[in-house]
Amino acid sequence: MKTTKIEDIEIIELPTEWPIGPVNLFLIKGEKLTLVDAGRRLERAWEQFNAALNERGYSIMDIEQVVLTHHHTDHIGLINWLLERNPIPVYAHPNCRPYLEQDEKYFKWARTFFTTFFQEQGVPEKFIKRLASSNEDDELKTKVDFINIEEGSFIPGLSEWRVFETKGHAQSHISLYRPRDQVFVSGDLLIKHMPSGIFLEAPIAPESIRSKPLIQYIESLEKCLTFPVSLALSGHGEAMEDVQQHIHETLRKIDKRAQRVKNFLRDGKKTSFQLTQGLYPDKYENALWLLLTDTVSLLDLLVARNEIQLEVENGVVYYLWE
Repeated sequence: MKTTKIEDIEIIELPTEWPIGPVNLFLIKGEKLTLVDAGRRLERAWEQFNAALNERGYSIMDIEQVVLTHHHTDHIGLINWLLERNPIPVYAHPNCRPYLEQDEKYFKWARTFFTTFFQEQGVPEKFIKRLASSNEDDELKTKVDFINIEEGSFIPGLSEWRVFETKGHAQSHISLYRPRDQVFVSGDLLIKHMPSGIFLEAPIAPESIRSKPLIQYIESLEKCLTFPVSLALSGHGEAMEDVQQHIHETLRKIDKRAQRVKNFLRDGKKTSFQLTQGLYPDKYENALWLLLTDTVSLLDLLVARNEIQLEVENGVVYYLWE
């Protein structure tokens, strides 16, 4: 990662050992020394984190609070080790609750939800059990108490920063914006070197309806076009200056991908699983969760735009050309 100097912000890059590459943490020198995100739970990452703090003249004990952009384990993984040594306030979106509290009741409900969901999407039974539990992650072993923040929340010790809700990549996703110099801490909303992943999540409460993450993601990107951003600090990769250009290009790519999905319906109605097979005939079995998520999200968008219709037959959802 290129070194980018930003007033009162230190960037700390830590390994994830995942294809996405290293994750970025940010140390903001506000009225309180604030850590944004906490990396993945790896011994190597913990050692590098402490070394990076020492190089900058700090230690774990100097950090006064933590803000989490979202609940994915490459962003919250070291939080327990940090809090064991320095029990400081943690701020996060309310939708982080089942993950930070390790709510087994929610995880059980989520497995049931996804089992039904994948049946509705026409997924063969041989894949469903694996899929229903494939989004679980047991890296965070202990519970974390935290303070809720949502759009418009004020974070003590960060008086210059505004909180924006930027759902899509995760239902718990928030970003931070400093109007004075138009710096935007974007989490995984904006990533320069690759598209931001879109993930389906079970509703936080069983009575809630399923979210439409790609539609939310587009809304979050469009929100970012309503205020000036001179520099976006991403959760992965380099800082980004050409934010508006990146957003417009991302929106164009989404439209192109949606039309590709729509074209597969020209010869008749299909389930999302059948569409995923057609779109990715050589890949779908090994990456079914990610590819099916992508297909369903694009179908959500096409339905919302009234470009395609859906109908239900014997409990299975079929999509068809408008």
